[in-house]
Amino acid sequence: MTSDWSYQIMQQFRNLLKGWVGKLLLFIFILPFAFFGIEGIFNSSGSQDVAVTVNGVEIPKIEVSRAIENQRRNLKEQMGGNIDDSFLTDELLRPRVVEGLIQKELIRQSSERDGMAVSSNLVKSYVRSLPQFQDDTGQFSNDKLETLLVQANFTKARLFDAVQESMVLEQLQSGIGSTAFITSAELDYIVKLNDQKRVVSYATLAAAPLKDGITLSDEEISAFFEMNKLQYRTEEKVKVNYIVVAMDDFADDAEVEESELLAAYDDYVQGVKDQERRRASHVLVEINDDRSQAGAKARIEEALARLQAGDSFESVAQEYSDDIATATAGGDLDYAGRGLYDEAFEEALFGLKAEGDVTGVVKTEFGYHVIKLTGIETPEIEDFDTKKAELIADIKIDHARIKLDEAIDEIGRIAYESGDLQAVSERYGKPIETTPFFTQMGGSGIAADPKFVTAAFSDAVIKEGHNSEIIELGDSRVAVLRLAKHQPARDQELSEVEEQVKTALIQQKLRQLTDEKATAIVAKLKEGGDLASVGEEFNLTWQENVEITRQSGDLSRSIISTAFEMPKPSDDAVSAKKVALPSGDQEIVVLSKVIDGENSLTDTEALQAKASASEQFGTQDFNNYVASLKDSAEIEIR
Repeated sequence: MTSDWSYQIMQQFRNLLKGWVGKLLLFIFILPFAFFGIEGIFNSSGSQDVAVTVNGVEIPKIEVSRAIENQRRNLKEQMGGNIDDSFLTDELLRPRVVEGLIQKELIRQSSERDGMAVSSNLVKSYVRSLPQFQDDTGQFSNDKLETLLVQANFTKARLFDAVQESMVLEQLQSGIGSTAFITSAELDYIVKLNDQKRVVSYATLAAAPLKDGITLSDEEISAFFEMNKLQYRTEEKVKVNYIVVAMDDFADDAEVEESELLAAYDDYVQGVKDQERRRASHVLVEINDDRSQAGAKARIEEALARLQAGDSFESVAQEYSDDIATATAGGDLDYAGRGLYDEAFEEALFGLKAEGDVTGVVKTEFGYHVIKLTGIETPEIEDFDTKKAELIADIKIDHARIKLDEAIDEIGRIAYESGDLQAVSERYGKPIETTPFFTQMGGSGIAADPKFVTAAFSDAVIKEGHNSEIIELGDSRVAVLRLAKHQPARDQELSEVEEQVKTALIQQKLRQLTDEKATAIVAKLKEGGDLASVGEEFNLTWQENVEITRQSGDLSRSIISTAFEMPKPSDDAVSAKKVALPSGDQEIVVLSKVIDGENSLTDTEALQAKASASEQFGTQDFNNYVASLKDSAEIEIR
């Protein structure tokens, strides 16, 4: 079902698992992506307030919130789960997420202006080609697709929209990137520069031995404390009482009527029937530059006549079909459910009554088809008694969800009218619990939830002494809290933090001493002092005449990066530099020789290197293009 152009594009996309589309699909289907109830919480708020406006196009807060949650889960996955949720606050993630959404919208607008688009059928064909959705035989499996969509809390529509958007982005990036090129002279320069070697001598000026000579006066300590008083200010802390009400609290008491149980079973049966999959073979005759619509229709009618005359479908497909991906297999498209084919194609296929039936001529955007139904798979429908327990459990969950929604309004009202949490506790039979003290960075347990922390530090709770508003925590849980104790932020007295102040002041003086000494060493070297005499004077041990490359793995990155930033030495100037290390030590680096690399690439290697460099330049061109879009855009962040 693809034209030559479409087929080439499809083949290109199949190889793009390391590109934008592949990353999208890997992110959706391989990384844990489910919102664990977050999406439901967002939907329940009903808020569509605008967060960002890009050239008049509004990005709602709900989209920003969803993107923040995606980013949070992606970062946790990258960290192997070894990161506390309290660090990944909305405030931390929001700037990066908003910037990404702005760029995405700018690219969408640019693509739309330039008339760039990818057809829905090409998107569907691409999805069918992905190994994530194929069975052990390499054939597309609608079951796998449906399973992964459920796991990812995704719909087909959202998947297709995301893939289509990413394909357009790939198209745009490819179009811009393909204009980048590199000349042979530029490649020669890059290769020689990259393979350059440098000969250095280096020594470490240790800070620790200088520490013993540092003394502190009371005046210095006091002055340092006054200048840095904010660093020693305690953080505001709260301890709160709270009650949590969960959907599960209502499930056991939910009653199930026989009528709704029967209705649920009817819905189940219909849902199973809707999952029917059909296997089809087809003959496609395209309309293209070499064949008019009339010519294509005449050819498909000729193919249909051959079928009606008794020729096998396989032989006709091999002779007539322009779908090169399926023609050699007799036009076989394997099994698929609804939603993956062109609408006209799907309607014709699912309109056939029995295996072996063949349609008439069917027109789609790809051209003209004749379709044969070769198989029907209808999932097994469990009988009522087998399904009953599961349906009851599902109905109870539905009832519990409704009860929780009703409870949210009631809890909010009771909490608003009460001077404590006792009335809520008695109404729902839930205990009043108490957190340890925590700061605005959060704490442990429930206090790690950013929404809980925000409520705890709200003016209504701290300044006005009210119960909080309802806090929706996710996992179908809500909470309400009340202040138990409050510790305002305060400036500490010097006597409380004197040892900390002394330690910080010593470190500051130590950094100053090592920097001054390192400056003196570099000056001596530039004045003509040799390594031996300077080393003896300043008690340094030199590592002399070490030949390094940019990739040398046995030296610290500080030495390597410094060495390759330094100017070449000359007869009139020594090239020496100091580098401060996080430990407080200083590295002294002396560059004595620069050895240019050689371009010994074979023709094949040179072509590969050119392609790689051009790709990097193309990526930079694309980034510059996006930056230019942003510079000329009207953007409002609220």
